[in-house]
Amino acid sequence: MAQALNYALGYSEQEAKRLQWQAALSQDILEDGLRRAGVEKGMRVLDLGSGVGDVALVVANFVGPQGSVVGVERWEPSLRIARQRCERKRLDNVSFVQAALEEFEPGEDRFDAIVGRFILQYLPTRAQILARLKQNLNPGGVALFQEIDNSASSEFPPSPLFSDVRGWIASAFQATGSVYDMGALLPQTFLEAGLPRPQMIAMQRVESGSATPYYEFLTEVLRSVLPVLQRVGRPKSETIDIETLADRLRADAVANQRTLYSSRVVSAWARFA
Repeated sequence: MAQALNYALGYSEQEAKRLQWQAALSQDILEDGLRRAGVEKGMRVLDLGSGVGDVALVVANFVGPQGSVVGVERWEPSLRIARQRCERKRLDNVSFVQAALEEFEPGEDRFDAIVGRFILQYLPTRAQILARLKQNLNPGGVALFQEIDNSASSEFPPSPLFSDVRGWIASAFQATGSVYDMGALLPQTFLEAGLPRPQMIAMQRVESGSATPYYEFLTEVLRSVLPVLQRVGRPKSETIDIETLADRLRADAVANQRTLYSSRVVSAWARFA
C-alpha cells in the first residue's frame, strides 16, 4: 500500500510517540469540538486518519458502549499501536481498517458522524473524499474536522530562535505539498464537498515559564520533519542542533519572560440533512 508522499512528519516510532503527546496537549480541544458538533451516546462514528488511535479513543468515550467507532489508517504499525491501546482499555466498540483514504470504500456501512483531526491538510483530493464519504452518513449525520492554522503561532516578545524553528517546520510542510494553514480552508472544503457551510470556532494554547512541555513538543515536531529538511537542504543539521534545542528554547523563553502562542486549532462542523 502506498504511503502518503506529502506527510511531512513521516512514519516512525518517534512520530507515533509524538502523535500521542500531541493528542494529550489537544484533547480538551477535541472534546470541545465533539460536544459542539453533537457527537453523543449511541452514535456510530467514522474516524478518518486514525494514526495511533487518539481520536478514536476519545470518541469511544463519547458514544459509549451503545455506540461504535471505525477508524481508517493507512500505516500498519500505527494500527498495531491503536489496536493495542484499545485492548488495554478493553474497548470492544472500536475497530480499525487499514486503507488509504483516497481508496477507502465503506460499502453499505452507515454512520452518524464523520470526524477527522489534522488529516485534511495531507489530502490533495480532500473535498472529493468527503463528498464520497458523506454518502454514508445517516440523515442528520454530522461532519466534524479539526485543522491547524499556524498564522497565529508566535511569541511575545518576539524570539529569533522560535521564529527559526517555526520557519524550518513550515519549510518541510511546504516542500511536501501539504497545506500549512488548513484551518482557514475548512469552509471552502466543506462547500466543495457538498456539505453545508460549517459552524466554526478556533482555540489556542498559550504557554509560559519553564514547566510547560511546549519546548519538547516543538522540538519533536522538528525532529519528525528533519528528513524532509535534509532532502531540501534547509537548514544544515548543525544549524538546528536538535539534541539541545528543547533546552535552548526553554532558556530563551524563561530568560526573556516570553508568552508562547501555539498554533490555533480550528474546529468546523455541519449537520448533513
